[in-house]
Amino acid sequence: MMENPPQLVQQILFSLDRLSDGNGHHEYEKICFAFARRRVSINLLPATGPVSAGGDQGRDAESFWSNIANEVPATSVHAATVSGERVVLACTIQKTDIPSKIRSDLNSITGQGTPVERVLYFTVASVPVAKRHELIAQARTDRDVELEIFDGLALAEHLADPDLFWIAAEYLKLPASLAPERADEDDPLPDWYVRDRDYWRARTEPGRTMGDLVSLRDVLRHATYHDQARGDLGDWIAKMREFLTGDGPAEVKMRARYEIAVATLRGTGELHGADPLVREFFQSITGIEDDLPLLEDASVLLQYGYGSRLRGHTSITMSELDGYYETLRAHVQTAIAASPYPNAKALLLAIDVRLAFFQAYPDDLPERIEGLRDPRDTLRLVLDAYDADETVPAQTTALPLRDRDGGMTTLGALLDTLASAPLFPIEHTAELFEMLTLSLADHPDYAALRDRLDEAVARVGGDASKAERAHARVITFVGANQLLRALAEVHEAKIGWRHGETIEDSIPMMLLAASIYEHLGLFFAAKLHAAAAAVAANGAQQTDVRRFVPQAIAAAAINDFKAGNWCSASRLVRVTILAQNAYAEDPTNLDRHTYLADILQREAFTLHVAHRIAPDYEASIRATAQEMGTETLLDDLASELANDDSWTIENLVRGLDRQGAGRPFADAGETREMHWTAFGATWTVQCRNTRRDTLAAERLISGIQIIQAELALADAVWLPAQVHVEVKTDRDERPADAEKLERIPDNDLSRWIVHLQPGDSVQEDRALVDLVTDASLLLLDNSLLDREKFLALVDDAFARGLGHKLSGGRPYDEAAGFLRDEDYERMAALPDGPLGEGIVRDAFPEHPELALRTDLSKWYDHDETVANIERRYERMMPIGRVTIPRLARTEPTATVLHQLRDEGWLDWQLMMAITNIIGNARPAWEGLRIAVDSPPEARARASALLRREELDTDPQLGSDAFTRDKLLAALDFSALLTLPSYGLHLNTPTPNATAVLTVLRDRFNFGVDDAQHDDLLAVPPATGTPPSASVSRGYGTTD
Repeated sequence: MMENPPQLVQQILFSLDRLSDGNGHHEYEKICFAFARRRVSINLLPATGPVSAGGDQGRDAESFWSNIANEVPATSVHAATVSGERVVLACTIQKTDIPSKIRSDLNSITGQGTPVERVLYFTVASVPVAKRHELIAQARTDRDVELEIFDGLALAEHLADPDLFWIAAEYLKLPASLAPERADEDDPLPDWYVRDRDYWRARTEPGRTMGDLVSLRDVLRHATYHDQARGDLGDWIAKMREFLTGDGPAEVKMRARYEIAVATLRGTGELHGADPLVREFFQSITGIEDDLPLLEDASVLLQYGYGSRLRGHTSITMSELDGYYETLRAHVQTAIAASPYPNAKALLLAIDVRLAFFQAYPDDLPERIEGLRDPRDTLRLVLDAYDADETVPAQTTALPLRDRDGGMTTLGALLDTLASAPLFPIEHTAELFEMLTLSLADHPDYAALRDRLDEAVARVGGDASKAERAHARVITFVGANQLLRALAEVHEAKIGWRHGETIEDSIPMMLLAASIYEHLGLFFAAKLHAAAAAVAANGAQQTDVRRFVPQAIAAAAINDFKAGNWCSASRLVRVTILAQNAYAEDPTNLDRHTYLADILQREAFTLHVAHRIAPDYEASIRATAQEMGTETLLDDLASELANDDSWTIENLVRGLDRQGAGRPFADAGETREMHWTAFGATWTVQCRNTRRDTLAAERLISGIQIIQAELALADAVWLPAQVHVEVKTDRDERPADAEKLERIPDNDLSRWIVHLQPGDSVQEDRALVDLVTDASLLLLDNSLLDREKFLALVDDAFARGLGHKLSGGRPYDEAAGFLRDEDYERMAALPDGPLGEGIVRDAFPEHPELALRTDLSKWYDHDETVANIERRYERMMPIGRVTIPRLARTEPTATVLHQLRDEGWLDWQLMMAITNIIGNARPAWEGLRIAVDSPPEARARASALLRREELDTDPQLGSDAFTRDKLLAALDFSALLTLPSYGLHLNTPTPNATAVLTVLRDRFNFGVDDAQHDDLLAVPPATGTPPSASVSRGYGTTD
């Protein structure tokens, strides 16, 4: 750790200065904004815009920027109202003539629009104190605005503060080892506790959401388990009781009762004060069906109840507790018998194991047993063991258990289930097993179950260690802007942390994967991983992990927005807010939940666009806002976009086209279209605008996009193309032998109808196979590899974990099915989208890592290529031995041939084109008419005619057979004929010859390689003797 703070300041200053050396303006914006929101005002929000291009114009995914940013070059501007003042934040990485830059920007900021009272100006370059004062005075006098200037040194000093260093670490990529030491590290109360303590003491309204409960639970538990904070315990129990008086969800109230009871017992040694809550808890427990972790809490609370009864610390009787036990276990076993999903089944089995291993008590127990250890002492014993990194002490005597045999049988079933439930935290059950060693050791199944438990725990620990290493590599690759390599490591970390204890680390990896796919322009791959994060968070055993649910749904909404599905995104904003209110702490705090601020800004932009240029959609967007109570907020945010610029649909959609974003309201009307580009191919997928069809289409798209990303670092020899896919969910209604992928003849497009199963009939054990098969066959059509080579690349991808990358934990239609049938009905009833339907679409800009490759292919072999060319000269020159020399001296054909060679066509290619024209004419000279149904003998004869040496007596084709257009057509056809010699294969019956030529020239030296040969176009002497000029391309000589 760095000991000299000035060194850290200097390091940060150096890193800030480097931002201007590259394209670091965006990072500087984020740094300034993050600093301002923590040192200036938590109400500072990014303004939306720019209106002239629509959306974020390639800026970060976090926010839209004010239109003023377009009018102040190289300066980004954020605006907010702070303490009644209108404040603008501006930043620049320009290094020279800063005073003039500040004056110019102030002129733009204050010269139009809403009046501004204060400007916070950030500049990397240093501004001398005297000049700073002069500029401040000038701003006050000339512009009637308060100016505050933060230069690089001032900002660096702030970023060196312990609570702000994370900003420098994240955006400047500084190593964690530079983090400054906190001054309060040795204080008895940790900083987070002091912060949350102050927050909850200042908060007046009672908690209501799961997020509120988790936040308060953290300080409550800290006060329960740590003597230094024990004085606060009464305050927190009182605060927790407030949850019981409000109108919050029933499951939140149940958890509040649990937390109060545990804190009362663990903090005071007595349960009496919480006895009524314990009774209420168990009287309601049988109503719990979906919230399985609450059943686990019930087993823990019941164990506490028995312990308190033995010590005389509760008024709850033993018969009451036994009744709770029987009711709870019967409820758990009923749930197991209902064949739940694997993760749920594992948790239920573990709860049943715990219940089976409860201690069995005799019927004649006294009201109080003297000499039992105080529960607070037991707690200290456990905490001391954890602090020393030691195993929790086991029982020192063999205790009788309620149902030992049943528990061991259930434990075996749990271990059997782990293969299908890798997220389950088996280590908790293993710890219980160890604690009860003496009670279990003489059971006949003990040794086998012990070994299986050890193996399961070892697998979890090994995966977690692997995940940590992968996460470190993620940071490295992201810092180097190698997103595809970072993505591979993210998936490794995600799967390594997928187990229950580490699921809280896995979910951010899912969200990071979604973010990387989003930056790659693969919006539905991103949406799948956002949905997977929501599913994992909602189903995790740790309730505090549910705070990720609204963040994950917000990520799905952002990707719908970027894909052009603005109506869907608007409805997902609604779902996000519902989840935010249910799971987030302080849910309306936009400073704390930046993802919420982000989607609200996007929703405001959507509303503004609809109001200004797409009024057919305004009522729908506004109805959603009214439903959620956000209409006024969105109108306020949208009002910041108002300016005098002339808005047009064309300006908007062209701006979005340049960003690679979909056109607005693409999901309005009876059908919807989804577009993206990768490897030079533009994909369009169309479906009916119903819930069933849309989710099926998105399922297919997510599979295609994930496989594209997975194969990006391989060499699939992609072709530039236009691919159009129509999705129908009628696979179940078609004959079993009917084509699932139906090719539609089209000379301009690769056009398909894909027949999919609807989500409710997808078989889980077949879902992945069907998805990979459909996606791979569509992608194969866009590759020049043959089927065997291409599918080998897919097999290699599976070996690298493609299976879990394609899976969201649940089938796509279920995981991403956030919206209801009626939501889709509302969208289908709108006028057909998208905006700008008649405006020619600019090419989708690809992310550089998904661009069509132009390097030499791994499949290219120079020596073999030249050898093939030599064989062509040997075999094909005789076919045109008379015609080729004649054409070389006959106008206008000779001029055309020279022009073609000047344009890059090589002699062997011209030779192939000429001989193909000759060969195709020969069957007609012999009276042959070759058709599809011609007999084999006729075909064999035509083939022989095509290949035979040209005779002096053969008919001679005139110049009209060798016009420029006919030669170009023959050249295109000849290029297709050469593909097998490169180890390539056409997978489409209607190939785009221009696209094939592009790939051959860029990646297989098609315009470079040649063999030693006589100059094809040398004019022979009048005697007719062979020409003597010799050329070679590919061997270092020239014509």
